[in-house]
Amino acid sequence: MHKKILNPVNIILTLAALAVVLFGLLVWRNVFTPHVVVNEKSEPEIVINNETPDVSAIGLPQRLKIPSIAVDAAVEAVGLTDDGSMAVPQDPLNGGWYELGPRPGETGSAVIAGHVDWYNGATGVFEDLNKLKTGDKITLEDSTGQLVSFIVRDSRTYDAEADATDVFTSNDNKAHLNLITCSGTWDKNAKQYATRLVVFADKD
Repeated sequence: MHKKILNPVNIILTLAALAVVLFGLLVWRNVFTPHVVVNEKSEPEIVINNETPDVSAIGLPQRLKIPSIAVDAAVEAVGLTDDGSMAVPQDPLNGGWYELGPRPGETGSAVIAGHVDWYNGATGVFEDLNKLKTGDKITLEDSTGQLVSFIVRDSRTYDAEADATDVFTSNDNKAHLNLITCSGTWDKNAKQYATRLVVFADKD
């Protein structure tokens, strides 16, 4: 009885065919299967095709410029107060960027608050925020020296205790900048202004 001898050519062709099949499976999986990537903050992020948004290119906001109302101010980072409200800048002539939200230029609604006035009649950085008009330009300089511009879209007034969720959130996958200051009459009992003025701007 003769033993069957394997043809080397057939072996090579078989291995090549298997390689093509495996390669095809890997390409299919890479293109169509989402996977988890952990960024520098150790927060899981779903990406496709290994394409992760490069948010590291956007630095921390450093300076706010609004030529139409003569604002050229430093920007400091602020968080939340004990009662869960957005904190305000320590210097009345600075803007206060809400550091728990996106940086100006990132997708979402970045928020900067500023005082309208200060003790003993001194003026605040947003004294003339109510004079902004649709189409006015706002520019932010970040810690890398880059400039990002926004165009005023709208302005609205909110009661001091009103739900202002829409000021801090958006779902259109675009970059926005919203500016907040006090407005209305001073409430001596509550020790605050009765309303808040919010200017909504979109990335240019």
